[in-house]
Amino acid sequence: MKRFWFFDLDGTLADTDPDIRGAWKAALADLGLSAPTFDRDFVAGPPIEEMAKKLLHDVYTPEIGMRIRERFALRYDHDGFPLTKEYPGVLDAVKRISAAGGRVFIATNKRYAGAVAMAEHFGWNAVFEKVYAGDMHMDDPKIGRMRKPALIAFIMREHGAKCGECVLVGDTCSDFEAARANSIESVGVAWGYGDPGELAQATRIARTPADIGAEA
Repeated sequence: MKRFWFFDLDGTLADTDPDIRGAWKAALADLGLSAPTFDRDFVAGPPIEEMAKKLLHDVYTPEIGMRIRERFALRYDHDGFPLTKEYPGVLDAVKRISAAGGRVFIATNKRYAGAVAMAEHFGWNAVFEKVYAGDMHMDDPKIGRMRKPALIAFIMREHGAKCGECVLVGDTCSDFEAARANSIESVGVAWGYGDPGELAQATRIARTPADIGAEA
């Protein structure tokens, strides 16, 4: 059993897509921005700025990314996540890993405020040791905003975790790239937002929640 387990949130712990899409569309409308390919190209999970670049193409600027982040926050953080659903059986798998001696953490590209609010809403704080997000130290000039590889490295340093002790559980290529960048194993969950090509980048694939802790 690996000692340290880093769980992605969107598409791994819960199906957050409906609420995220709604907040995104509302934020774009608030700002008078048009994204014609939104329904086809939007994916929940990547950082807001990365998705904005993909959706808005040539009109994107860092200022637009910042304004979308601000409007999204106003829409998303206070709606109570009415359409978000936990994936059945995943939290039970997390509890089994914890009971077996694993230390479990949430490590997400999601905004820290939204991730913390969601953890409180679903009672995940009773299971996970801590929530980590890429923007949790964005106001600290020594750390700043962290992409997923840097976030995982940050968590590992904070807990003195060695590469061979760690595994990242996620659903998209950004998770598996972060795992490779830190020389740790990864588990790709088949129920998330990643396509087969993305899942193929994981060390192994969990077809069901019970598979997450297997061979670990």
